[in-house]
Amino acid sequence: MHNRRVALGLSLCLSAALARAVTAEEKTPADSATSSEGLTEIVVTARKRSESAQDIPVSVQALDGSQLSKQGIKDLFEAVTLVPGVVFSRAPDDGLALTFRGLGTQARPQAFEQSVALFTDGIFMGKSRLYSASFFDVDRMEFIKGTESTLLGKNASLGAISIVSKQPGDTFTLEGRGGYEFQNGGPLFDVASNIPLTDGVSMRVAAHYSDLDGWVHNDFTKHDGPEHKDTGARVTLRARVNDALSLTGSYQYSDQRQIGSNYQLVGQVPGIYGDGVLDGHTSQFTGLTNDGDTQHETKSHLLSLKAELQLGENSLVSQSSYVHYDLHNVDDFDFSPDDSINFTRVEAYNQFAQEIRFASPSDRRIDYMVGAFFLHSHWNSQEGQLWAVPGFPPAGGPPSGQLFNGPFFNHFIQDSNAYSAFASSTWNLTDSLKVSGGARYTREDKDANYGRTNSAPYTVWNTIANPPFDPTALRHASNFLDGNLSLQYELARDMMAYLAYGHGSKSGGFVETNTIAVPPTLLINGKVPAALVAAGSGIKDEFTSSYEVGLKSTLLEHRLRINIDAFWTNIKDFQDTVFTGGTLGFITSNGPARSRGVELNTAYAVTAPLKIYAGATFADATGIIQPIDPATVFPEVDSHGNPVLARYRLTQAPRVIANVGGAYDIALPNNLTLQLGAEVRYRSSMFNQLQEQFFSKELTTLNVSAGIESESGRWGVDVAARNVTNAISEDFASPSVDPRFGSFYGAYLAGPNALRTVTLTVHARL
Repeated sequence: MHNRRVALGLSLCLSAALARAVTAEEKTPADSATSSEGLTEIVVTARKRSESAQDIPVSVQALDGSQLSKQGIKDLFEAVTLVPGVVFSRAPDDGLALTFRGLGTQARPQAFEQSVALFTDGIFMGKSRLYSASFFDVDRMEFIKGTESTLLGKNASLGAISIVSKQPGDTFTLEGRGGYEFQNGGPLFDVASNIPLTDGVSMRVAAHYSDLDGWVHNDFTKHDGPEHKDTGARVTLRARVNDALSLTGSYQYSDQRQIGSNYQLVGQVPGIYGDGVLDGHTSQFTGLTNDGDTQHETKSHLLSLKAELQLGENSLVSQSSYVHYDLHNVDDFDFSPDDSINFTRVEAYNQFAQEIRFASPSDRRIDYMVGAFFLHSHWNSQEGQLWAVPGFPPAGGPPSGQLFNGPFFNHFIQDSNAYSAFASSTWNLTDSLKVSGGARYTREDKDANYGRTNSAPYTVWNTIANPPFDPTALRHASNFLDGNLSLQYELARDMMAYLAYGHGSKSGGFVETNTIAVPPTLLINGKVPAALVAAGSGIKDEFTSSYEVGLKSTLLEHRLRINIDAFWTNIKDFQDTVFTGGTLGFITSNGPARSRGVELNTAYAVTAPLKIYAGATFADATGIIQPIDPATVFPEVDSHGNPVLARYRLTQAPRVIANVGGAYDIALPNNLTLQLGAEVRYRSSMFNQLQEQFFSKELTTLNVSAGIESESGRWGVDVAARNVTNAISEDFASPSVDPRFGSFYGAYLAGPNALRTVTLTVHARL
């Protein structure tokens, strides 16, 4: 409670805003008008144009790439900790739970995309597996909250993250950063170079490598996991063909490996299974790998070609992209030294996308943008669930030893096509009053083929509870009409109020994780008939309506920035997943959900060397569900068999997230600068499974950084310590997959947040 009061008190005193997230730079003419002691203007591309974040009716926060490097940020999981209102957690099988303002797509099903979209240099990332790809040579990151479906389009119904990498320059540069993480161990290296080739043609080459040990020690294998080995490389070529046409092509390769896991059994378990306490220790083993640790590997390829053509005062932009990844996972899912439950997963994904848009100048009384978008994707997933839990249920229980014993294999292949047309316009009614609106029509088709096979031993588990079925053709078609409407009014110079509405959608379809258990009497030749396969795996489309009212202001000669907004988001047929821990396994279903709350963001340049930043989000995110009856482990019904519904807090949805930070630069002799930084993040308690189950206590973390840099910025040394106090809470939790631990010991499965890291890096630039 003390940590909670400290964090909340600091956030209130500083008016609450984004910790160190307001330093993103993109040099524009407006920068020259900013006071030398003021705040740098934040320029973003959330609406497909370069605009000041203070001038648009959109909640957007930006992180500067150089600051991410100096603070030791290594991936998107760490970056989101600098943004209030965002939670990003990883389930044991790398299923991702990403929420904005308490709403998002939960972990486990991979057939669905996230409802918070991810873009890398304008490339839409269609699968959440790509959200953890190599993270390097970043210019800035934009976190766009709320429903922005008109221009961002597919799956941006609850927001988006846009990662912008550094682009080729016209002069030769060579820069590098190398370092070591001392707390757990491991090196990291980054190098990048601008290479002018001919007049108007330049190239940027960037590469990344890191091998960082994890924060949880496996007492059985003696390995610290999750160890992350990341290799990445990117080549970007830009050519100015003539005064009107420029072309930009890029290719990025990533190889991400994770060895070991941070998940453990929590509860009164025998010593052979660990200490049963959420800490930096686990005890687990799988016989499917050479070293006994779980192993995940994802190799990805991203290609893009962007053409920008000036047609008088108008512009035409075309971007083509291709994305591919291969994934191979081997998981120990009993999370114990017993070799009783292992999952294997092999995935291959291909995606081609094409967007074209035509835009007028943005300085006219009426400006507009129109465009079209096409996406085709192919996804192939082969999952083996190798169940071999011994003696459960115990002798005397029907059927003795045949539950959670017996392997089966899910085969899921899906082709998806999406076609969109969109238009957006801003009308400057007066010098102070603007109205903006847009609409987007989308047609999306999904064709899937889903089958399940089993192998000996043939038990109740893999013939009745998880029965096989022949490859079944499944089809889902959706038609969406989405859009945005906003009104903004300049109350005074550098003070703008706005009212915004957005409607977004996300396609339903079929999930590859639902158990699809049916009464034995409905099986045909021991298999589930096609109609019941479709009914058991089918999910409806998701529809979002979002309302927001806000005020953005820059005061005291650009030394103080205060932004405040209130939001209300309603979702029809919210797609959510629960893991029951019982024979029903995973259940993905639809139901109503909502989030309502307020956000406050501020930054204050106290003096030229001293700046403080803060941010806070309060979000009350709840959903109406049919609870699982703990006695029967089936959805609750009344005496007449009708579903019983109740409202609960959603998963991965803390009510309060607050960040407070500051940066102080001190001039040293010999033209050196000492840079000091610190930030505190507070996350209130949350639940990890539906029906307000598997509680995570509140978490307050402290990050500090210090660096010495030459006046020219040509070299520097940085030290960054994250989670200095080793604060710990459940980052993700669920029932134990192995039923013995829940039934006999009341234990559950949990993974702690990342514990303390201390990273020293040296950077240089030619």
